[in-house]
Amino acid sequence: MKKWIVIIVIIAIVVVGAGVWYFGFRKSGTTTSSSTNPDLAIINGPHINYTVSATSIGNYLPLVGQVTANIYNIGPYISGQITNVYVHQGQLVGMNQPLAKLNPTQYQLNYIQALNNYYNALLSQDASSVIQQYKLALQLAQENLNYTTITSPATGFIQTLNVATGDFVNAQTSSSNMVTIIQNTGMWVSAYVSEVDLADVHVGQKAVITFTQLNNLQLTGTVSFVQPFATTQSGLTVIPINITFDKDPLKYGVVYGLDCNINLLLNTSKGLLIPYQAIFTDQNGQKYVLLKTASGYQRAPVKLGTQMGMMVEVTSGIKDGDVLIMKVSSQFQQNGNAFRGIGFGGR
Repeated sequence: MKKWIVIIVIIAIVVVGAGVWYFGFRKSGTTTSSSTNPDLAIINGPHINYTVSATSIGNYLPLVGQVTANIYNIGPYISGQITNVYVHQGQLVGMNQPLAKLNPTQYQLNYIQALNNYYNALLSQDASSVIQQYKLALQLAQENLNYTTITSPATGFIQTLNVATGDFVNAQTSSSNMVTIIQNTGMWVSAYVSEVDLADVHVGQKAVITFTQLNNLQLTGTVSFVQPFATTQSGLTVIPINITFDKDPLKYGVVYGLDCNINLLLNTSKGLLIPYQAIFTDQNGQKYVLLKTASGYQRAPVKLGTQMGMMVEVTSGIKDGDVLIMKVSSQFQQNGNAFRGIGFGGR
């Protein structure tokens, strides 16, 4: 009986020892393997595949610009006292909308007098030159009467309003400082190009316009004007250019006066762009990607070019059609088995 008890005790010790070895040393070895190979965390965790695709990469000239628009400085064509002001500073007004009213009484009397003179000349069968003179006087009186209502020449916002009810305005001294309107349609970007880059700039050139203050909003545009002579800006010789928006910037929250960054497209070439999130760095600082293969995956060292946004150019290490493994991010959402992206390089 004691012999059997000894045998059972020995078996129990062997089983417990085996368990300690398996769950201790074996598990510890597996954990160590994962910690020394960070690629396994990506392969075994949530990931997506990105198919490399050759795309057009632009070579750009970086510039700084500002949104501008037509500005109208409005004043009276005739003199008189302001009886009504219909608008306020910052208001959006439409074309031909009344802005202010001058006292029309004297101009109404002038019109009636001119009308009487004209009809009397017709009834008296005066000489044709006399009739023509009264006709022109009548037209002038009509125009002056119309000018008692000051209207907006364009759709836009009132930037400044320097008149109030009761003010007397003089057509000679108040001709351009009564109301200022910034047109809110047809805005463009103005910028300056250094004289050394002039040969690379021409009308019709495409541009990418970035507004960092609008969550890095990017809009495209086209060079519409290159000034035919140089000027001096902050001691530098530069050439002013204008860039028109391809789409209405108002729909995207762009307003007059905003600063912006411009990438002026110089030329394009085929290249490989991938999400920067597909790039990893080993302990020696070497950049690499995880290349999907028939047997699993392999590391592929890569050389990088220009980064723009979330994309980066790869100059060597991968080819068109390769499938890369990348970890999931909130900035990328899975779309089938592959993602494709387009980006641009910088000068």
